[in-house]
Amino acid sequence: MNIIKVANRLLMSLALAFSLNVSAEEMPYIAFEAFPLQIKLSNDGTGIVQGIGCEGCDFKFVRITPKSKATVNGVEVDIREARRRAGKMAMVSFNPRTQEVQYIRWSE
Repeated sequence: MNIIKVANRLLMSLALAFSLNVSAEEMPYIAFEAFPLQIKLSNDGTGIVQGIGCEGCDFKFVRITPKSKATVNGVEVDIREARRRAGKMAMVSFNPRTQEVQYIRWSE
């Protein structure tokens, strides 16, 4: 990976970190940097995010439910907007007990 790609990824990570509204999540939750975001999302706003990992987790995907939310640059958008983020970086916060997505966040 060349230095420009590394610098861009670092800059995006920092932007995501500063754009997170941590108080919006309900405990317990885990924030996972999904790069690339592997999302399957239906027209009703439900679906899954694959490729999730965490310490002590024995699952590889989390469920997007009607309660899941999405934000772009800190502004809430329809969860279906996350489809266009597929293959790019996004922050996914989820409840490790229920395996349900609370938020999908990204910056543009």
